[in-house]
Amino acid sequence: MSGEKHLYRIMNFSHVVQLFEKEELYFAKPSSWDDPYEQRLKHSQDHAVFAQCWARNPISDAMWRIYSQHGLGVRISTTESSLRDALRTACDENGYRYRLREVNYRSQQEINETTKRIAEDLKLSFELSRAIDILYVKREAFSHETEWRVVLFAPNEKRDTKSNGISIKIEPHKLIKRILLDPRAPEEVIKAFTFYFKEKLGFKGSVSRSALYKSPEQHVIENRNIEAKDL
Repeated sequence: MSGEKHLYRIMNFSHVVQLFEKEELYFAKPSSWDDPYEQRLKHSQDHAVFAQCWARNPISDAMWRIYSQHGLGVRISTTESSLRDALRTACDENGYRYRLREVNYRSQQEINETTKRIAEDLKLSFELSRAIDILYVKREAFSHETEWRVVLFAPNEKRDTKSNGISIKIEPHKLIKRILLDPRAPEEVIKAFTFYFKEKLGFKGSVSRSALYKSPEQHVIENRNIEAKDL
């Protein structure tokens, strides 16, 4: 489809395998994430809100280094429409609601002001959609993520539930379009991962190593008459 938005997510190899074998996507409670600003707004329904992060930028050295420990990470890719189809099906089956939208990056002051406005609005009249708005603004320090975020609301979840997340059923071979392996991974890992995805899991899409660190063509200049001049 012309103009289709592609979304990307770097995961541990074992988690990608679980995604295919269990046919599930996992969504975590924002309260379980490292960034304390994701936990700043508390409300009566926050126990039933779960989220998952994707990226819009297909090539990012920072993302490989952060999310691919020891060069063993795997980047899966999908399209916005395919992800929406999977979410819509799962939400219809489970009585969930979802939002898929781009995250906006703002200054520290803007984040503080936005949080205060949302909190004041909720005190006057609580609307879940307004509460969810806070999950779509992040500090500029995280802008390398180019994040698109899925937020799920599971109304039947109980506050005393111990789990930090929930999973929804998907069709992985329909959702995932391509698999990319860490550019730093050794050749034997590339071969082993490729074999597993292709032969064991039957993935029909492309599986390849990222070309981020592929050596470019070198240009050799021979000059025997070198004059010493100021640089």
